[in-house]
Amino acid sequence: MKSISDVVVERLCKYMGERNITQYKLSQLSGIPFPTIKSIMQRRTKGITLKTIIMLADGLQIKPSEFIDDPAFLAENLDLD
Repeated sequence: MKSISDVVVERLCKYMGERNITQYKLSQLSGIPFPTIKSIMQRRTKGITLKTIIMLADGLQIKPSEFIDDPAFLAENLDLD
């Protein structure tokens, strides 16, 4: 079972790789401070909020629903404890 943080990082890596975007560039595009992006990518941020997901998706120029439209985000695939 993966944590929500793990899945968010996997999705970010996918989209950042497709767009050839660095963590720093994602910070600029999303309005999320670079240290926060770095912390998320290093899996040190445990409570990723919906607001953060929305801002990240906006920076990646996708809808938040597209970002979370992955079987990895289904409750049965997540460690929600």
